[in-house]
Amino acid sequence: MSIPRKRVLTTEQVAGYEELGFVHSVPILTPEEVRYYRDHVEKTWSALGGRVTRADGLHQFFCWAWDLATHPRLLDCLEDLLGPVILLRHTRIFYKYAKSAAWVGWHQDGNTEHLSDAQVPAIWLGLTNATVENGCLRVVPRSHRLGMLSHRSRQTHHDLASSSVSGPEPGSVAGEDHDPSVEPAKLVEGLDAPFDVVMEAGEMSFHHPLALHGSYANASAEPRIGLSATYSTPGLHRNGTPVALVRGSVGPQPWFALSRKPADLPLEEAVAAYRASGRQLLYAPS
Repeated sequence: MSIPRKRVLTTEQVAGYEELGFVHSVPILTPEEVRYYRDHVEKTWSALGGRVTRADGLHQFFCWAWDLATHPRLLDCLEDLLGPVILLRHTRIFYKYAKSAAWVGWHQDGNTEHLSDAQVPAIWLGLTNATVENGCLRVVPRSHRLGMLSHRSRQTHHDLASSSVSGPEPGSVAGEDHDPSVEPAKLVEGLDAPFDVVMEAGEMSFHHPLALHGSYANASAEPRIGLSATYSTPGLHRNGTPVALVRGSVGPQPWFALSRKPADLPLEEAVAAYRASGRQLLYAPS
């Protein structure tokens, strides 16, 4: 007889996800693991060159990124929400340099994921402390109950989100590039005040795909670095985009393409493959 897996999330945390749309400060990485992954990020960023503030899809090319996004304790938390079969959909590393202007406009991940189900959570796993000063994640409690809001595509100089919630006035867009402080209450009536997700390095938060969230610029003297990733159950993956099966099984012939852990290449070769793939996004404001 198999021994039942011990749950990681408490009943209160699961209820909080359903009620507020997010949970925070879940310990995942040890201090040694934080140093290990931070070192790999720094080496990869140096090899990428330039002042990269966001890089997407690194788990498809770098073993350290795959291992971070599939960390056993991280997946244990997600299994408490999603069940025993988990797909990794997307990853991105955000790197807000010290005293930099990069910020994230108010948005819902479900807009780009084209999904609104609670079983498509996004996580933030910090490799540095997350503070108000360095531009930590801000989430609007209970905003996931509003449904999908109107978004507009954005490719501005400092906004690291690909789209932001449209304002109430015709033609207006949340958080113009010169003003990332636009409060969500000015965009949608009846919202709670944003909650600043302050956490220590190695801790994780996760939020509902319809939770309205964003972040300020980094005004501190140190960088803010972390992994953002999106997961789901197999039943919620309805397009042909390759995904990684990171826990459980889906049978011999799934209806979608599966990606696997990349080969352990020398850093220079992995960077060359990443740049040549055409599947990544690199944001590098001057």
